[in-house]
Amino acid sequence: MSMSSESRHAPIKSVLYVTSRFPALSATFIANEMDALSQRGVDVHVGTVWSATGTHTGHDVELPFLEKVQSTRLTAPKTWIRVFRGLVQRPAVFLTVVRLIPGHLKSPWLLAKLIASAPKGIALGHWVSEQDIDWIHAHFLTSPTTVAMLASEVSGVPFSATAHAFDITSQHPRRVNGSIVQKIQAMNLVVTISDFNRRDIHRRWPQLVDEPIEVIYNGIDTERFTPSASHTPLARRPTQLLSISNLNAKKGFDWLIRSMGVLRDRGSDAQLRIFGDGPDRAILQTLIQELELTESVTLGGPVSQAQVQALCQEADIYILASVPLHSDDADGLPTVLIESLACALPTISTHVTGIPEIIIDGTTGLCVPPRDPEAMADAIQRLIDDPMAAQAMANAGRELVLAQFDKHRSAKSLIDVWSNAITLAQH
Repeated sequence: MSMSSESRHAPIKSVLYVTSRFPALSATFIANEMDALSQRGVDVHVGTVWSATGTHTGHDVELPFLEKVQSTRLTAPKTWIRVFRGLVQRPAVFLTVVRLIPGHLKSPWLLAKLIASAPKGIALGHWVSEQDIDWIHAHFLTSPTTVAMLASEVSGVPFSATAHAFDITSQHPRRVNGSIVQKIQAMNLVVTISDFNRRDIHRRWPQLVDEPIEVIYNGIDTERFTPSASHTPLARRPTQLLSISNLNAKKGFDWLIRSMGVLRDRGSDAQLRIFGDGPDRAILQTLIQELELTESVTLGGPVSQAQVQALCQEADIYILASVPLHSDDADGLPTVLIESLACALPTISTHVTGIPEIIIDGTTGLCVPPRDPEAMADAIQRLIDDPMAAQAMANAGRELVLAQFDKHRSAKSLIDVWSNAITLAQH
């Protein structure tokens, strides 16, 4: 979706990124994008909606931006000073907040998020108006886009947002989105991470069918995630399987663990290591014990980006068993699948949303139906039994990553579409 770098574009020198939290353990795709933009000479600032949680102090790619974070804590007097000045500067923004309310009445949590985030958007808008910011960009169409939308209205600086997954689909009371149509129609530019998402947005909201949506894949550092120089996947026994992600229902770890039971019953000695943290940890640990898989399945803790790299270079097969939830929540296009293929690691995942755009069944990996332990076990055994075919798919996967999922390519695409939007607005 990138446009010619030779076209006459207005320069993008400074961007405010609006994120839910920063730093964030499982959002390296945002930091990768910011890092690539910085390497292209863009001054990147960060505005957070919520305070960082947990013990994560930052991946190495996040560290340079910690001093660029603009906090909007509602307990800070400077936030309310900026809110007052923002309302004086642009009184009509209050009416925009009022118009957002009907779409946020789907649940009390959604309304509470609007009440909490609206002042932050106005405050950030006043801050932006005092800076030399050329563009505002949010990740996820939820509260970050609400904040970016209000900040744009107060400051007059154009804005865009990247749509990912749950922010499009989820109907869960705590995660359902509000006022999607209003937000998208207010944007200068809409970005999403897969062709599936673009089609899905137009299907869910036919009134947006004429809204252009740019598909820009999440990019990774392809110079960091490279094949191991010392380990050839599937050249040893027992086969080492790897899965890394948040331990929540949509990642399908319970179904992956059940597939290990199927493999054991077939006589396989494959071993699975799972890394991550989340609300399902205790449930998964209990399931491992109930299925008597403690010798073949281990549950580790959260890992840094550097550890993800090392684990991918040591493993034989990477697996992510994503499933769609009854609330419509689902993965978008998980970054860790891109990272595993960048390491030329044979990879298996499921037919969920945009995943087949990176795990092309039989070409760059294997894709199986979600919630099907037998099919997952068959796919694992297929790669074990035919290591040459498995490695050929993994090598093709790395070539696809280099061609479409490199973070520098994604950053160039963003700069081009932002600059082009500014040029069009000026005419």
